[in-house]
Amino acid sequence: MANSALVNLPEKVRDRDVFHDRTGYVYVTLGHLQPYNRILSILKYVPDPNGRWQADNTRYRRLFRGGVGSAVEGMNQVPSEYLVRDPHLGATLLEVPMNHVTKYFSPEKRLNEILSHGANDALEESAKRMSEVLHDVLGIPFNRLGVTGSIAWNAHDTAFSDVNMNIYGLEMSNRLQEGYDSVAEQNGHVRLRVLSEWKRTMSNILARIPLYPVDDLRTLFSRKKELYYGEQYIGVTPVLLPNEAPIKYGSESYESLKPTQVTIEMDIQKDDYGIFIPAIYEGTSSPLAQIDGERVTRIMIYDGSFRGLFREGDRVEVVGSLQKVAPTRLGPNGGKGIEFYQIMVGTKQGVGTDRIRIIES
Repeated sequence: MANSALVNLPEKVRDRDVFHDRTGYVYVTLGHLQPYNRILSILKYVPDPNGRWQADNTRYRRLFRGGVGSAVEGMNQVPSEYLVRDPHLGATLLEVPMNHVTKYFSPEKRLNEILSHGANDALEESAKRMSEVLHDVLGIPFNRLGVTGSIAWNAHDTAFSDVNMNIYGLEMSNRLQEGYDSVAEQNGHVRLRVLSEWKRTMSNILARIPLYPVDDLRTLFSRKKELYYGEQYIGVTPVLLPNEAPIKYGSESYESLKPTQVTIEMDIQKDDYGIFIPAIYEGTSSPLAQIDGERVTRIMIYDGSFRGLFREGDRVEVVGSLQKVAPTRLGPNGGKGIEFYQIMVGTKQGVGTDRIRIIES
């Protein structure tokens, strides 16, 4: 079964791809930094006869509820061989061996199926309509769009499931980021999500990061742009194509320098990859005593709640893991590059404390 399924497994998986392993668990790929023969991922659903989701004749329970803590809980459920010390990221992570994948669900193929053969229910119809709007208003090709989440593997339920879509490629992702207002203005069925409709999401963030200032969170989410088609909220997540990843896997190694999280202030000078996972921002911090007066020059964010919410010119306060970034022989300079420092938000050690907020914009 595994070998036949691997025929359809792409050479390089992408963020938010969905797949099953030999145990029947359902995973979602995490980010554009991916090892070559494993898949850095999150365990999202597990078989459960009392579960709310169903595909074919199997019912599933949702394990991942959002946030790093939930992802870490999922690591306790997987086979021990899936937990490996990642040499690039410098942490023990959930990485499923590619030869353990038994089913792979392509978000693009799933959307093409809906477009070609028609929608089977209201959720599929919403995905279809939204893709048509993005195509007609912004000129985004259908093959640069996909539908992920439970719809991707036909486990959705119109009573409670969400509609989650992907948009592929740096150019098309930026086109959408800059075109949200145009989409809402040019189609009477589409509107932007307003701040009050993020109340539940913000409450969930405050529940898992109690120290996050409420007013700062509102300020942050006032920047967030997402769309409704009619009464259906549809999240569209930017995904880089494999050849667009700003960092080649294995070209760097990260070493955490402190056992506890540190707090820094930093001026963001470059936000080109801030809308992806991991979100990457470049800039300059104040000199830090912990690294002998050196400065942090990069923020890397794995907590999806903070993806895409910061901009060039922002001054931010960051609580995260202080790391030394060392070039390796697989990097562009064969390991002869310059070491520098970054702070990572969304680490296992920072569950409940990692955060980033705007001080000045």
